[in-house]
Amino acid sequence: MKRFLTFVMAVIVAVASIPFAAATKKVTPVVMVSGFGATALVEDGEAVFPPSINTILNALGINEELTLEKAIDELEIWFQDEGYVVQLSAIVERIIEAIRVNDDGSSTYDLKPVVSGAENTSLAAFKLQDMLDYVPYTGSEFLDMESIAQRVGDENVFNFMYDWRVDYDVVADEFKAYIDDVLELTGAEKVSIYSISQGCLVVGQYLYKYADLEQTDKVVFDTPVLGGASFVTDILSDGSLTLNFPVILDLLSDILHIELKLSEMEKLVEFLEGEWIAGAIDIGKNIIVPPMKGCVAFWQMVPAADFDEYAAIYLDSQANAKVIEAVRNFHNGFMGKITETFENATAHGSEISIKACSGFPLVTNSEVNSDAIVDVQYSCGAICAPYGETFPDGYVQAVDNGKNSISPDRTIDLSAGYWPHRTWVVEGLYHGQVEWCPRSLALVETLLFTDEIMDAYSSYEFPQFMQSEAPTSDLSIRFANTNSNFLLLEGDREEYTMTLKNVSKEKTFVINSIECDNGAVNPGYSSKKILLPGESLNVAVTATQAKSGEIKVTYSEAKNIFKTSEKTFGITVLENYSGATAEDTMPGNSNLPVFIRYLISVIKNLFAKIVSLFQF
Repeated sequence: MKRFLTFVMAVIVAVASIPFAAATKKVTPVVMVSGFGATALVEDGEAVFPPSINTILNALGINEELTLEKAIDELEIWFQDEGYVVQLSAIVERIIEAIRVNDDGSSTYDLKPVVSGAENTSLAAFKLQDMLDYVPYTGSEFLDMESIAQRVGDENVFNFMYDWRVDYDVVADEFKAYIDDVLELTGAEKVSIYSISQGCLVVGQYLYKYADLEQTDKVVFDTPVLGGASFVTDILSDGSLTLNFPVILDLLSDILHIELKLSEMEKLVEFLEGEWIAGAIDIGKNIIVPPMKGCVAFWQMVPAADFDEYAAIYLDSQANAKVIEAVRNFHNGFMGKITETFENATAHGSEISIKACSGFPLVTNSEVNSDAIVDVQYSCGAICAPYGETFPDGYVQAVDNGKNSISPDRTIDLSAGYWPHRTWVVEGLYHGQVEWCPRSLALVETLLFTDEIMDAYSSYEFPQFMQSEAPTSDLSIRFANTNSNFLLLEGDREEYTMTLKNVSKEKTFVINSIECDNGAVNPGYSSKKILLPGESLNVAVTATQAKSGEIKVTYSEAKNIFKTSEKTFGITVLENYSGATAEDTMPGNSNLPVFIRYLISVIKNLFAKIVSLFQF
């Protein structure tokens, strides 16, 4: 065996010495597919939806530039007017009327994406045409495109624009034609795809129909709506719609990439949870649902098991027959065959990966583990404990796959997921905010551009269960031996290292205490410590047995040390760990399987370079 390995290493060294600078490297373009409401829709060249923030403020009669505090004061005055209900109804009706859908699923008005076609939707084209404002979600997708473009160039990153109200089967055909255009425009043989939220259903349906064409290389699904979303059924529910405003404001701060002050947040939450809001929400719901009840794409996001119940309330078997047929075809097609679709795509040369996020209740009624918009259950097929709870003692993962598929906080069982061996879950990161978390962005880009990660168990840098490092998360922890919140007992070692990091970009924290509740893990921490933005603290941890629990960190902002905050992290101590450990990454390690996996990856990359020498 040693002679064989020596020979292989000699071949690698010899091949690696070949000058590759003269080789013509072909770039694989990346196509982004965004989510519901992301593409601006226009009528006769005029954008009608989504409305701009200025349009909304103007409709409210608020025309000056506002601070958050001033905006709250203005809204309080506005809502004290007894006529606010009439005003609010008129505003919402005007906004929603523009995207009204007929009973058969067709658009009432002649709306089109603001721009279409590969030639017009690359990042280079957006910049050339000064259309960056039309890249959705206040520019967050633009930031994704910018980051991707650093790898492949502005001319090789594209944003597929589509009417997000339309049947995914129809849009999948449009997407196939779009990929054809991208391939012709760039001269590439394949594209890689990065899809977000509802856009993942477009890509899923495309793979369901067209994977055999072998047009795709890497396909990454980010916070996907794959099995549906309780958010949609909450909107359709007979009862009153409630909104979780603390979660909404946290999500908004992530979308806007701002770290809101706690004092501002508390005042705003108190204001929004006033008695007036319940009536206003129900008014909005009753105005929004009727014009959109024929929206096929909206209904296709209803979990298949719930469709008949809600269709009986809203849809007429004759007037909405085309809508019902399209939804059932989709539920019985891709949504009912997610794993089979991914297996087929893999057999035809695609590499499929899922990044889900967890740790929040929905912004609507349902108390489920989610990324605030999509249930973890539906984003990756996982089994989840009820939000705020953990699996009971003695719970065993659903599928004995030889892996640690239960999350360290014991809230998620990935073993029965759609695609568990290539699914990553980031705890504490909101829906669609990958560029706001450096670690998550690095994961996505590694999946999109490299062959470095064989599966969700082979990477020390990117373990299957990760903690958010978004600045609004304040703090993150990870244990050195697994680079995650799994703590591995290693032989007779008693002391391990836990890294506590201040992930904020702006705030300095004073760490007051670090404690664990399970009696088996003892963080050796006794003194206060100041952590500057981005700074880390290494803490010696003693573990005595395999057991789950929570580590609680109490801390304060340096500017307000008398106001204490707490953050808890679910952890699990294991005797055996199926992922990559710190020792696996060290030169000369004796973990042969990990070494061989690494060796295969190196050989694969070098072979690709050799092949590229003969491509001109």
